[in-house]
Amino acid sequence: MPATPRPDRTRRAPALAALATALLLAVAGCSSSGDDSGGASSAVEADTAAGAADAAPEAGSGDALAEGQTPGAAAEREIVTTGSATVVADDPAAAASRLARLVEEAGGRVERRTETAATADSAGSASMTVRLPSDRMTGAVEALDKLGTVEDVDVQSVDVTGEGQDLDARIAALTTSTDRLRELMTTAGSTEDLLQVEQELSERQADLDALTAQRQRLSDQVTMSTLDVEIVPEPVAAAQSRGGFVGGLASGWGALVTTVQTVVLVLGVVLPWLAVAALGYLGYRWVRRRTRPAAEAEGGAPGGSGGDGPDGPDAPSPSTPTEPDEAPEPVPAGR
Repeated sequence: MPATPRPDRTRRAPALAALATALLLAVAGCSSSGDDSGGASSAVEADTAAGAADAAPEAGSGDALAEGQTPGAAAEREIVTTGSATVVADDPAAAASRLARLVEEAGGRVERRTETAATADSAGSASMTVRLPSDRMTGAVEALDKLGTVEDVDVQSVDVTGEGQDLDARIAALTTSTDRLRELMTTAGSTEDLLQVEQELSERQADLDALTAQRQRLSDQVTMSTLDVEIVPEPVAAAQSRGGFVGGLASGWGALVTTVQTVVLVLGVVLPWLAVAALGYLGYRWVRRRTRPAAEAEGGAPGGSGGDGPDGPDAPSPSTPTEPDEAPEPVPAGR
């Protein structure tokens, strides 16, 4: 019986591979022919997911340290140091000027300076807030002895390394995200897609600017320590406990001085008004004296003519003699 020829399987393999390639190309063409209107939205969502994925390893570095895992490079600790001190000096103003010079020589700056002038009862006082390089904070506190007697000192340090690392991770993620959104703006297919990308970019840029400013403030607090210094002429406890006869005498003298100053102030306020009132009264008296003779002349002298009564114009004058109607007869001589 003759042998039946067997088909060659090696010839069918290239044909099957060509058929599979054609099918893949057809499926890819169908998927790419769909609507492209949601391309920008998908790209934005993909960019958000990528930014979160980039931020995840950096944010988890603190957890790795907590679990005892050693990172590739040890992070430098960030410490914020603040302090306050009270110094007793005979001349607070001069001590404040000397402290300002010492701070400037150390590479720091004076942020606030308040001085109270000396009076008869007090030598005055001064208050300052200075910023110093963090590595010179200890030396500055020790140098306060040159200004006078240091009454009390309080220095506090806070570790903000975790807060700084969190800010750095968030800033890095937002920076990567904004860069990708700028790239998407150049490939936007429509105006709607472009506006959507611009809105998302503006929001993320605002968040990035806020985080950057917060990080700069934190870095400034780490780099430059803050020290508040109060300079007084006498110890605070001695000033608060002052009492007895001397304290009462000082209080009475202060009250007397205050009363005298108040009286002088009141006189200074009232005196101009008193001068105006005096001038008005003198003017009134002068006008009254000028108008009185005129009033008397218009009214007439007492007993003068001025009516139709007994004292009127028809009444005879009392000083005028009345003449008799007939002369008396002469008396003859010799009778």
